[in-house]
Amino acid sequence: MNRGYGKCPICGADGLSKKAITETFEYKGNKLSYPNYIIYECPKCGEAIVDKRTLKESGRAIRDFYRKVDGLLAAQNQ
Repeated sequence: MNRGYGKCPICGADGLSKKAITETFEYKGNKLSYPNYIIYECPKCGEAIVDKRTLKESGRAIRDFYRKVDGLLAAQNQ
């Protein structure tokens, strides 16, 4: 486990841990599993913080997932 990714913005504790997890998103009863979702977890309060890159990359996949569930074209198909 890597340490030293800064202070927790919630409780101020040092030693955020970087982790790659599989995050599951749900929309209208459908699920999307997103692997290699990078979080930084606080050892004191347990809060998980997502970095900007992960938010940007997963955001595209999530929007496409919503479009697919709603029967619309995904961005990559337009």
